Amino acid sequence: MTIETKTLTALTAALALTMTLGTTGAARADFTLEGEQVEVIVPYSPGGAADAYGRFISAQLGKHLPGNPTIIVRNVPGAGAIAGTNNFQQNADPDGLTLLVTSTSTLMNALLEDPRVKYDLSTMTPVVVNPLGMMVYAHESLGIEDVAGLAGLGEDAALRSGAHTPTSADLVQLIEFHILGLDVTPIFGLQRADAKQAFERGEISISYDNPLAYNTYVVPMVESGVAVPLYAMGFVDAKGERVRDPAFPDLPSFPEAAETVLGAAPSGPAYDAWQTMFFSRVMASKAVLLPEGTPDEIVAAYEAAAKAMAEDPEYIAATEKLTGGYPTLTGQEADDRWQAALKFDGEARDWLYGWLSEEFGVAR
Repeated sequence: MTIETKTLTALTAALALTMTLGTTGAARADFTLEGEQVEVIVPYSPGGAADAYGRFISAQLGKHLPGNPTIIVRNVPGAGAIAGTNNFQQNADPDGLTLLVTSTSTLMNALLEDPRVKYDLSTMTPVVVNPLGMMVYAHESLGIEDVAGLAGLGEDAALRSGAHTPTSADLVQLIEFHILGLDVTPIFGLQRADAKQAFERGEISISYDNPLAYNTYVVPMVESGVAVPLYAMGFVDAKGERVRDPAFPDLPSFPEAAETVLGAAPSGPAYDAWQTMFFSRVMASKAVLLPEGTPDEIVAAYEAAAKAMAEDPEYIAATEKLTGGYPTLTGQEADDRWQAALKFDGEARDWLYGWLSEEFGVAR
């Protein structure tokens, strides 16, 4: 091939690439939701934390969508978020007019293979992912000053925690207690507000909360000496590295806490199960999804809107109050954290099912 031929070939390829990029850019620029109504499915009852998040994030995202569409939030509760999510999977058209809001329980239902689940979260595209951390604290009656004190607790130490059910989001902390070698008796049937009240009365001795609840309800107990902060679950930064929770930089992450208590870094199927649960509990705590099969140009338009929203000073100020100032994840980072929350190693899954059955009588 001559130099002239090579040059012509390169120019032709460059021109073709330019035309392709131009066409793609035009397609993205042409996509608009002007005059349209975007329905946001919230598979939870009105008034709860997931509903509040869904309404907030829908309004904020809507400000940046092309064409300024009307945003309608529709609650479709039932079966612990399964009913609404199933409905979304089966009926949402991939035309950019329907979104789904998820919370940790949406992921947990799928990870634990609830037979009622008919949805596949791995086929959906995350537009926005909002992390929310979790920290653990102990009652003064245990007589410890920090997480290292857990290693010195005798076998007779009465450890009780409050939990909703064995397969709710509380499962993550129950796994942590198991890995730490703690003999904790969970008192089921308690929501987090109930658990805080029971903790304050001394009826449970180890508890956990997100930073918003912690700052509002637990900090006064820390200041009065009733509660002792132990550790936070941790965080994964933009580089994919595991770091301390930005809301609790002075507290060790759970892997650090486990190494302190056990004398060695945690490993094995129980810890592998915890790692998947960590992503569903913290890194993908809340999310907004597009349905399976959504065209690239629509996904690109939503991702651009999400990025603009995440950089909006008004939004940033509002999230300080709603989520504690955790970064809003968009684009590739959102997708990476979302997919990590769905990866469940077979050995870890088998361990979890066996442990749930042995400890709490939960049948697979």
